[in-house]
Amino acid sequence: MKKSVYLSSLLAFCFSFLAIVAKAQPVVTNPVNDTTCVADTAWFSVTATGTPPFTYQWNWSDDGGMTWDTVMNGGVYANATTNTLRIIPANTMVSGYWYRAIVFNTGGSDTSDWAMLTVDTAFAGNISGMTPVCVGSSIALSSSVPGGAWSNVDHAIDTVDPSGMLEGRAFGVDTIKYTLMNTCGTSVSKVTSRVDTVAITYPVTGPNHVCVGGVITLANLNTIGTGTWTSATGNTSPASTGHITGLSAGTDVITYTFTNACNTVTSSRAVTVEVLPAAGTITPSMEPPTFCSGSWMSFSSSTSDGVWISGNTSVAVVSSTGFVTGVGQGTSIISYYKSNSCGSIFAADTVMVEVVAAAIGGNDSVGIDSTLMLTNTTPGGTWTSADTTIAKLIGGASSGLVKGIDTGVTTITYSVTNSCGFSWATTPMNVGPLPSAGTISGPDSVCAGASITLRASVAGGTWISRIDTIATVGPTSPATDTTTLVNGLNYGRDTVWYTVTSAFGKSTIKKPIFVNQPPVVEISGPGAVFLAGAYEVKGFPAGGAWSASNPGMTVITATYSVTEALKIKSVAAFVVMDTGTSTFTYTATNTCGSTSNTFTVHLPGNEVGVGTVSSNYGMSLYPNPSQGALIFSMTGAAGEKVNVIVTDIAGRVVKSFSANTNSKTEFELNEPAGVYMVTATMANGEKQTARVTINN
Repeated sequence: MKKSVYLSSLLAFCFSFLAIVAKAQPVVTNPVNDTTCVADTAWFSVTATGTPPFTYQWNWSDDGGMTWDTVMNGGVYANATTNTLRIIPANTMVSGYWYRAIVFNTGGSDTSDWAMLTVDTAFAGNISGMTPVCVGSSIALSSSVPGGAWSNVDHAIDTVDPSGMLEGRAFGVDTIKYTLMNTCGTSVSKVTSRVDTVAITYPVTGPNHVCVGGVITLANLNTIGTGTWTSATGNTSPASTGHITGLSAGTDVITYTFTNACNTVTSSRAVTVEVLPAAGTITPSMEPPTFCSGSWMSFSSSTSDGVWISGNTSVAVVSSTGFVTGVGQGTSIISYYKSNSCGSIFAADTVMVEVVAAAIGGNDSVGIDSTLMLTNTTPGGTWTSADTTIAKLIGGASSGLVKGIDTGVTTITYSVTNSCGFSWATTPMNVGPLPSAGTISGPDSVCAGASITLRASVAGGTWISRIDTIATVGPTSPATDTTTLVNGLNYGRDTVWYTVTSAFGKSTIKKPIFVNQPPVVEISGPGAVFLAGAYEVKGFPAGGAWSASNPGMTVITATYSVTEALKIKSVAAFVVMDTGTSTFTYTATNTCGSTSNTFTVHLPGNEVGVGTVSSNYGMSLYPNPSQGALIFSMTGAAGEKVNVIVTDIAGRVVKSFSANTNSKTEFELNEPAGVYMVTATMANGEKQTARVTINN
C-alpha cells in the first residue's frame, strides 16, 4: 500500500518537472557594436535558446539607455521583429544610438545587452577660427570633426601646427587644409588665410569737387582689410565703395578709416560741394532790341561774374560790359554765360540789326516777254519800275521779278525804310528781243560707232547732248559753231540741243536723234523632231530672211509673224523629209548692217514605227510623185484589215479609207500640190508611214 502511494507521488513529480522544462523562458545572446559609413548598411543580430517559437522586438535609445523606444520598420529600419535588425541607409543622425533585442516565447522573455552604432563619414568638417592674422601673431583653428591633420600650402606666408595653431610669417594669402582619414575614405576641408602687415597711412585720392546731386569716387591704396568712409559735416553722403554724393553746398572732409589684423590708420580729403550757378536775367536798353548797323545798344544782367557772348559776330559784337555794336544785316543771340565744375548756364536775348538798302543783284538786261529775278540782301524793301511800258515788276512790290515789255531802257528801284531811315538802290534795265536759235538740219538717226553732221541756221550757239551715254556732240567740223558731229555710242534715243544766248536771254532748238545698231538676232526651235513631222522655228526681230542648209531633209513650207512675250517674231514652218542634220539660218537687216543666227535640227536614222514607200514592212504606194491617182498595198496576213489616213504637212486629215492586206486599193487625192503623209494602221496596232508628193 505504501509502495503504491510512493509510485504515485513519484509519477506526479516527474510530470510536473517535464511541464516546467517544456515551458522554459528564452535566453538571448548579446548583439555586437557595429561601425559603418554613411549610406551603407548596419546589422545587429541575436540568438535565442529555449523553447521555440520565439518572438523578437528591437528597441533603440539615444540617451545612453535612460529611455528606450520600439524600433518600427520603415525609414532606415528593416527586420525590426526578427533576430537580425538592418539599418539602411545609415546616416549620421543615428550615429551613437544604442540597440537591444527582447525575445519572447510562451515561457517568458529575455532582453539582450546593448550594442552601439557608429556611423562614419568622409567629411572633414567645417573649419572655424579663421580671421586675418598679423605677421608674427597666431590664431587657433578648429574643425567640427575631430581626428584630422592640419597643413598649409605656402610656408613662406604662414604655418600651422598639428593642433591647428596658425602663425603669420609674411604678407600674403595662403590655403589651409584639414585632412580627415577613416574607414569611409579621405576628406579635405580648405580655407583661405590672410596674413597682414602693419598698415601705412596712404592719402585719399580722387576729385576735390562734387556737384549737389552728383557723385565722385575717392580711393585709397589700403584695400585688403576693412575700410570705412565718413563725412565730417554732412554736406556729402559717402558710400562704402568710396562713391561720394553731394548733398548741399559747402566744404566737407571725407575720412577713410582702414583696419587690418595689425593696426588701424586714417586719412582725409577736403571736398567742395558746388551748385550750378544762377543765370539770372538780362535786360536790353531798348525794346524791341532793333537798331542800325554801326550803332550800339547795351544789355545789363541781374547777376555778376558772367561772360557776354554774341552768337553771330557777322551781325553784332558785344563787349565785356554788355555793349552791343551792329555790324551787318540779320539777327544774333546775345548771351550772358556762367559756368563752374557743375556745368554751364546762360540767359539770352535776340537783337535785330538792320542796314541801308544794299546794291541790287542780278542782270541788267531782259528779253521782251521774258522774266528776270533781281535780288537785294536788305529785307523789307519795295520794288518799282520807272517806266512800266518798257519793263514792269510782276508778283507785287515785294518781288524783284522783272518782265520785259518793249525795247528800251528803264530804271528799277529798291527802297527801304527801317531803323536806319529811308534808303534806296537802283539799277538800269535794258529790254530787247530774245535771240532766235533758228533751225537744225541733218539726219535724225546714226549707227552706234558712226557719226552724222548737224547744221544750225543761226551762228553763235552751243551744242549739247542730253544723254551723253547714248550720243555725244563735237568736235565741230568744219570749225564753225553752226556745224557739229553727233557720235553714236549706244542703242537708244537722245536729244541734241542748240542754244543761242544774247544779253536779252537765250533760245534753244532741239532735235531728236535715234542711235541704231545692227540687229541682235534671237532664234529658237523644237527640242526634238521626227520624220514627217511639221515644226516651227522662230526668229527675232521680225522681217528677216530664213534659209535651210539641207532642203532635202527640211522643207520650209510657210513664213509668218507672231507676237510672243511682247516681241514680234518671224516664224518659219518646216517639214522633216528625211533623216540627217539641217541648220536654219535667220538673217535680220537694218540701216546699220545685217546679223545672222542659226538653229540646227537632227533626226537619227532608222526611227522605230516610221516607214517609206520602200518600207521593209511591205507597204507600197505608187506612183510617187503622182498627179492625184494612187495605188496602195500592204503585205501581211491574209485578209487582215488596214486603216489608212492621209494628212497634209499641217497634220490635217485629207483622206481616210480601209483596205485588205495582200491586195491593191486605188484612191484619188484631189488636193493641192505638196507633200502628204500616208499612215497605215494594222489590226495589231502597228503603224507604217510613207511620204507622197502630189504634182498637179
